Amino acid sequence: MGNKPFVEDDKMTDVYVKEARTMGEYLLRREYRGMGDTIEAAAHRVQTKLGAPASILLRLRHRREMKDMMLSSFAAIAEAYQKVSDKTDQIYENERSIHAPNSKAVWLADLVSGSKEPRSDQ
Repeated sequence: MGNKPFVEDDKMTDVYVKEARTMGEYLLRREYRGMGDTIEAAAHRVQTKLGAPASILLRLRHRREMKDMMLSSFAAIAEAYQKVSDKTDQIYENERSIHAPNSKAVWLADLVSGSKEPRSDQ
């Protein structure tokens, strides 16, 4: 079998690659500007704004047979995803605070988002 040791310390399993693929797709969808834009340009904007490597985002998108990746790449994608998620949550809370706290729209938004227990008296 050779003298080469079995090294899998810096690689991740297929489950984590699928999770990174999901997060990467979300990041690319959020950054994609529509007709006239390219996925490659969106990936480079994600890299510039959030630090997730564009080459890894594009590999995850185009290569379904990808079975492993470096931990540092996964961490960069997860951190970028967390930044975008936090920003989305903040936007939701800002919009929610604008509207009357007891309105039906806020109650429905809470129900849909699962952020709070819906009140039964409405």
